[in-house]
Amino acid sequence: CHRNKAYIHCPRWNSGQRRSALRAQTLPEPALARQAFQAPDIQLRDVRLREVGPQGGALDVVLDVFNPNDYRIDTARLTYTLFVDSTRVANGVIPQHLTLPRRMKTEVRLPISFTLLDLLKVGQVLSRPGPVSYRVDGLVTVATPFGELTRPYSGNGRYNVLRP
Repeated sequence: CHRNKAYIHCPRWNSGQRRSALRAQTLPEPALARQAFQAPDIQLRDVRLREVGPQGGALDVVLDVFNPNDYRIDTARLTYTLFVDSTRVANGVIPQHLTLPRRMKTEVRLPISFTLLDLLKVGQVLSRPGPVSYRVDGLVTVATPFGELTRPYSGNGRYNVLRP
């Protein structure tokens, strides 16, 4: 086998192996793939209380996640930290694999458990009239043909707790 700038030639290879070698040469370098990746855009859609009791409770934070890339993103892992004003409310890992279609918005549900103490910490902020500031930060790990690629993401905005 020998390599020239345009191709790899190996007389012992069958036609399928030659096509695979040619295809491998036309794929972008891993560094180019990393540069081309744009982190998803995150917006808070809703907060849904699932249960509350004397020890605490559970809620779902529903996010709209927009994939700005021209290709589908298959996440291998997605971590998050949710802040209300400047108070950290929750953090965790999305427990399932996610597929984010290209240039589309996908609903993502963050299941959050809280204690009574957690509720008291953010209760003053949530009881104020008008919208409250929120921020979601984390890391998204994407499965690519070149291995896993991890990038930070962040989304913020204002959410009206007492919506009609």
